[in-house]
Amino acid sequence: MAANDIPNGILAGLTKVANLFMQKMKQKVSQNGLPSNISDATSVGTAQQAGDVSFIDVSIDLKKAPSAAAWEWGSGEKATRGTPEKYKIPGEGGGILAIPRARWSNYAPPPNVDPVILRHVMHPGVAARPYILPTLIDNKKEFRKIIGQELKAAIMLGVPPVTVIEVKL
Repeated sequence: MAANDIPNGILAGLTKVANLFMQKMKQKVSQNGLPSNISDATSVGTAQQAGDVSFIDVSIDLKKAPSAAAWEWGSGEKATRGTPEKYKIPGEGGGILAIPRARWSNYAPPPNVDPVILRHVMHPGVAARPYILPTLIDNKKEFRKIIGQELKAAIMLGVPPVTVIEVKL
């Protein structure tokens, strides 16, 4: 870093915070018993500056972890965002769904049929088990500390050392 290179100090701090956030979020995913593909689909971008704004992206690839948003905010009737309502799960290619009897834990399947064959299911959704927001809240003091340390280091980089001379009279 150049002397007093505050922008690069901020970018360095953002990179450290994003990597720590990702590590802590993956721990929360594991603690909550969520699918591991959420952690596998998470990535950290490169810290950037655009004018007076510095930022870094932490992303979850929803093609690799399609249920990631449902676990953060709930889905179907249990959604905390959007309109809470059951949603339709159609059979593949407009065909049928074959659901083993054991998967009907809270619902009464048609009698004496295994697997149950349906054209679609109206799914009630899943309750939220947040992992992003709690990670931010639980670690915000540490994140601020890291940004502060990196900013201080960037400011102090160009400051000449101070020599204290003790004079006795």
